Amino acid sequence: MVNKYWRILPVLGFVLIACIACGKKEGFDLYKEVMDKELQSGKQADSLFLGMSFGMTSKNFFLHCWEMNKKGLFTDGQNNTSVLYKLNHHELKHAASMNFYPHFYDNKIYKMQTSFNYDGWAPWNKHLSSDSLLTDVLVLYRKWYPGGSPFIRISDPQKGVIYVKLDGNRRITVGQYDEIHVKVDYTDLVIEQKIKKVE
Repeated sequence: MVNKYWRILPVLGFVLIACIACGKKEGFDLYKEVMDKELQSGKQADSLFLGMSFGMTSKNFFLHCWEMNKKGLFTDGQNNTSVLYKLNHHELKHAASMNFYPHFYDNKIYKMQTSFNYDGWAPWNKHLSSDSLLTDVLVLYRKWYPGGSPFIRISDPQKGVIYVKLDGNRRITVGQYDEIHVKVDYTDLVIEQKIKKVE
């Protein structure tokens, strides 16, 4: 009789694990759950990077960029339509460029679009392509934004695999854009929802 129960136990264990796995949310379902929880928390996470934040006025943004330019940290970015920061202080595995520019609502930053690429990329330098860069950017971002919710992996039919971090009102989305670039978008979810209600 005892032997019979011992034979059944592994089967029951497998069924239990399968049930737990089925109940565990992931991907977009997990994203929705975490987003609702973070927004309901009322937590404000306005910090972006390099001294910029949500709510910064356009005047203060341009003054900040001017000061950083004088220090040799910021310069004109791609096609003079963005700001360029050179990551050459061991932030990533190889020298890289970070281009960024904000979107304003009521003259304040509510979204920041950034793009990373390894400076030495070439078709024959596969180790500097965006698939490797994506892994390195995620490592960097876990250092820049420790604590809070971890990155959620979402498989998107159009964008491919993207990674999303939600902390209070701040959403950070990371994904490959093309063979060269990794895009990172920051959004103030509270302002985004406000804009959608107006529209």
